[in-house]
Amino acid sequence: TFTPGNHDDDGAPYERKELLKIFSLPYSISKGAKTFNHTITVGPDKEDCVRLWLFDSGENHPKFKYTSFDLASVSAYSTISEKLHESGENVLGLAFFHIPLPEYGYVKPVKGTLGLFDAARHKGIVPKIAKIAPWLVKLIGQHRVVGSSMLDSGLFNAMAKNKNIVATFCGHDHYNDAVMRREGIFLCYGRVSSRTPPIDWEGDGGELPFQLGARVVEIETKKGDGSQQKFSTWIQGEGNGIEEDSHLVLYPYKEISPSICAKCINALFSPYVVHFLLIVLLLLYILLYPEYRELTEEEIQSKQN
Repeated sequence: TFTPGNHDDDGAPYERKELLKIFSLPYSISKGAKTFNHTITVGPDKEDCVRLWLFDSGENHPKFKYTSFDLASVSAYSTISEKLHESGENVLGLAFFHIPLPEYGYVKPVKGTLGLFDAARHKGIVPKIAKIAPWLVKLIGQHRVVGSSMLDSGLFNAMAKNKNIVATFCGHDHYNDAVMRREGIFLCYGRVSSRTPPIDWEGDGGELPFQLGARVVEIETKKGDGSQQKFSTWIQGEGNGIEEDSHLVLYPYKEISPSICAKCINALFSPYVVHFLLIVLLLLYILLYPEYRELTEEEIQSKQN
């Protein structure tokens, strides 16, 4: 099956909707789909399967970067989820789209690399403080940036409310291949795998922090012995096969409770504390460097003397 990205119809001799013909190709599991936003089940039977949710994350937009997920499709996801729940379906789901949700941002990875900040620094498109003191930006976790739309479609909140999505998968940010976790949902990047089209759409971001590859998702069925399903993922590298340190069991997930020390550190660098400290630093900067503010009469008189 297929979900479109923001480059699939850039300067193309066809319209975006013509890509729907992909679903009519032989061996397509989305046969008959009339929209990029749809859901299908894959598995040996109705009791032992996984539900795939596919979304069109939008096209390029001059003001908001990308048009984001269609609000009608977000509403349809919620409606279908409610009906499936009412019908008694208890099937876990995986969601696939190209551009990451805003909720991918500013979350510490469980696995993998978030290299988009360093790529943006290499290109020179970060704020001045990030150029001068990148270590400070990384210390407070503000380097965990993602290339999402400026518009929030509400899709993540809908997923968190319906509790039927184990993990989401996206691409788009070539310098990221991390897996995060927020509100019980895994937020996964793939691994850039293509040489054509070029892998340098993001401009002069420097070399990739990893080799080309692909993210693999494996679903183990119940095997008829009463055991539960198992969802796993890993990175298959271009040259060295499976990258062992990338292997992660998504379901059932055994969450490790953080130590008291880790909890204190997380509390210390919470967004509220970080924003407060940044405001204090800004005020101190203005006070210490008068040229960035209007001088008082006493300071003007002192300079004249």
